[in-house]
Amino acid sequence: MRTLNYRRNIVGKAFIVLIISCLLLIPGYTLADTPNNSFNTTPLKPAYIDSLDDLVDVQVAHRLAPFHPLPPRTSNVDIVELLQQLNESLIQGYLANLTSFGPRLTGTEACNQSAHYLYEAFQDMGLAVRYHNYTDSTVSGSNVEATLYGSDSSNIFIICGHYDSVAAGPGADDDGSGVAAVLAAAEIMRNYEFYYTVRFVCFSGEEQGLIGSRHYAEDAYNSNDSIIAVLNADMIGFAPSASDGIKGKIFENDASEWIVEFTQDISQLYADYINIELFPQGQSGGSDHYYFWQFGYDAVFYHEYNFNDYYHSANDTIGNMNLTYSTRFTRLILATLAEMALQPRPVLEISSITGGLGITSQVTNVGEVNASSVNITISVTGGLLGLLDVSSTNGIDVLPPQNSLQSKAKLFRIGNIQIGVTAGASNADQVTKHATGFLLGPYVLKLVITP
Repeated sequence: MRTLNYRRNIVGKAFIVLIISCLLLIPGYTLADTPNNSFNTTPLKPAYIDSLDDLVDVQVAHRLAPFHPLPPRTSNVDIVELLQQLNESLIQGYLANLTSFGPRLTGTEACNQSAHYLYEAFQDMGLAVRYHNYTDSTVSGSNVEATLYGSDSSNIFIICGHYDSVAAGPGADDDGSGVAAVLAAAEIMRNYEFYYTVRFVCFSGEEQGLIGSRHYAEDAYNSNDSIIAVLNADMIGFAPSASDGIKGKIFENDASEWIVEFTQDISQLYADYINIELFPQGQSGGSDHYYFWQFGYDAVFYHEYNFNDYYHSANDTIGNMNLTYSTRFTRLILATLAEMALQPRPVLEISSITGGLGITSQVTNVGEVNASSVNITISVTGGLLGLLDVSSTNGIDVLPPQNSLQSKAKLFRIGNIQIGVTAGASNADQVTKHATGFLLGPYVLKLVITP
């Protein structure tokens, strides 16, 4: 009886394995698996499209940007000055103007009037402005582009949003909030000089499938435009609770993760003016950043943490937005953009502190441009009875990128010592590193780097 049951179990298990194997061979059939963050499973909101199949497939190689701006290590008083000018009144004014046209479905008179308003607003700011017109099988329309030229006109940073809406409502959050961010950034930045060129772009045709941005990105690709980063703001104004008001989402692909890290650093450096923690979400095909990815450019998509309850409805109004949240989110994007567009600065790094016959320290310029009037100072205190207090300084007029400068301090004492190394330049932030050791005559032993 036992042998018979055993044989039946073997046959039963073999039959189950056969059935599963056959099912796996059927095209399109797979066993259920744990959900992942693959591109196809990412929600497509806020664009009004059902799937990536609704979008045009683009096959081009990724463009390798000539550089990635290094995130700042300290706050900049000029950036603080910019942030202080960005307030709720500025955001509310732009939102009121844009939503006054009613629903702005691409192809309608209201959308055309909105484009004319944007053109004149940029023109009044003294920026170089143009319509970027496109014709598509679905709809024809105009993007509006304003340019703030920098000393370097060949490398470009873009802030963008879409000014069209669905027919159902005025689109205050979707995407009046993003367009208000673009306008506010332009209004404030126009009064300052930046090293790199900045474009302020408002797209139409987003709700019909990212049409305006697709034509724009394609034309930029065909013109061989050197676009370093695209900052796309779409729905950044809805936060119904206090906890929602201190969080935000950011969508990125692998090539654009450096922009995420840059923005997160900005959020921390200027927390007093921003107070928003960003949560990376991976990829999404739901807004105007998507075709920049498709044409090989680095781009991110900023989005509110709690998705708008009034999405694509008549109730997507200013009254249902959180203007404080929208203002702080706009500050985050503005500070990120402005820091990226500033004159590139050298970045000093204390790459080593070593003992032996005296103390030797090395500083390296890991930035993108020359460091001027560089100095390294080694300070040593302690020793027997704490009587040792000496310092040694070495300097150089110019330290090119990826080059290093050494400094050495010669000592003669006995006892435990504390070491401080400080490096600075006339055009770079000062950096400091500490260490401890034991001094035996002229020799420094047991040197340990301390936090």
